[in-house]
Parts: sequence; C-alpha cells; structure tokens
Amino acid sequence: MSPQVSEAGPRQSNAVADNPDAYIAGDRRRALASGVPIPDRVTGSGLFVDISGFTPLTEALATELGPQRGAEELTDVLDRIFDAVLGELHRYGGSVVYFSGDAVTCCGQTFQIGMKVAVAAGKARRFVVGDPDVQLIDVLAGSLMDRLAAAEHHAERGDVVVEASTLAAIEDRAEPIVVRGEPGSGVGVVGGLRGPIGPLPPPAPYPFLPRSVVRQWLLPPVYERMRAGRGDFLAELRPAVIMFVRFGGIDYDDDPDAPKLLDDFM
Repeated sequence: MSPQVSEAGPRQSNAVADNPDAYIAGDRRRALASGVPIPDRVTGSGLFVDISGFTPLTEALATELGPQRGAEELTDVLDRIFDAVLGELHRYGGSVVYFSGDAVTCCGQTFQIGMKVAVAAGKARRFVVGDPDVQLIDVLAGSLMDRLAAAEHHAERGDVVVEASTLAAIEDRAEPIVVRGEPGSGVGVVGGLRGPIGPLPPPAPYPFLPRSVVRQWLLPPVYERMRAGRGDFLAELRPAVIMFVRFGGIDYDDDPDAPKLLDDFM
C-alpha cells in the first residue's frame, strides 16, 4: 500500500517542483489514466515513517535567516531527505497516500534527526472522499490502520517495529527480534532480514492526466500557483491556527456504506 503520511501533498525535487500531478498517489494516477478504479478492498502492507527534529530546525532557520529564506532552506533540506526515502519506497512498488515532513541542519548548528518506522500488513479499504471543486482526498482505512497506529506508539527513534500478526508471518525471515509490549499484542523490533529482498522491475513512466482531473486533487490556490510556475512561493513560514478533529463510529472493514459515510462527514 504505502507509508501513511498526512496533511499536505509530497514536496518533490526541484525538477518537478511545479508538477501538480506529483501530489496524487502513484497508483491513483495510473488508475485515473487507465480508467480502471483501485479496488475498494485492498491487501498489502501499510508503512508509517516518522522523521523527528522538524520543529527545532524550523524555529532555528526562521530566527537565523528570516521567514522567507528560512523556508527556502528548509524546503531544500526536506527535498533531499524525502527524495531518498521515497526513492526506496518506489523501488519496491509503494505509493504515498498521506504526507508530512521533518528535517536536519542549518547555519552551523546541528540538529539530531531521527526516524522510526512501523509496519502492519493485512486488508484495508481504499477510497476517495471530498468535493472535486475543493479537493479530493485519498483514504486508506480499516483495522489495518488502527494496528499500524498502535504499533507506532511502541516505536522509538531508530526502530523498525512490526505489529503482532504481521510479525508472526515474517518471524522466520527477520532478525534479531525484540518483543515490546504485551505478549500476543505487542510489536517486534526488527533488526534486519535474512537475505536480500529484490526490488520490483522499474515502473513505467507516470501517464499524462488531463488538467481538469489533476485540479480536483489540489486546493485551488495551490493548483493555480503551481500551474503558474510559482510553486516555490508555497514554501513560506506563516502564522497559522491548527485544529485537530477526532471522530469515530464508522466500521471501515464491514460496512459497505463506510466510504459514503466518511464522504458525507467530510
């Protein structure tokens, strides 16, 4: 499936910085181009990657370089990190569904950057919600994501953790394993795999999507700036008000109407 990432679409390297298509998950782009929808029920591995150190770096860059140049430097750092991380993901056929960012060094000051990874495998729901006149949102939901979130809470900086049922499926290939949490419901901290896992053959180039289709997946101001070649102006530090909303009550695994319920809510 993909790493779980959030809020904004992925920043790309400078070569494609003004390519709005890059904000759409790779498998979704191919599905849209072919006219063959992604199945509502999918099976695969969910991957959550958290890179820590973003907050002190952002504050230091803004203080030492000012909001505009600080944002530009921060974007360059994030590009290098995510190019490397996403390059490995794509080599193994993964797609980014949600995205967020963290980062590294600035102006002679060194910041400790860490990464932790959680993995869960199984069945999930994959669908789309939102208003195409505002923004469509790709969704990966179900008990798989609940297990992935629970596993992530056991991860510490530098860990790769695998939730219990997934661990049982790979324990003969993983080494060494340290179990963390309650027996039967904890996670395995995996140090490596026995033997290499070869990547998939290189994927074909991404297909062209009509602008009318791409526009539906980005907020209108973001899309217009990128189409005008002004994507770099999206990288700026600005005052913001953050709101976190949590809700429940939708059975993504067993209720066939779950996508419509979430779409109505959104």
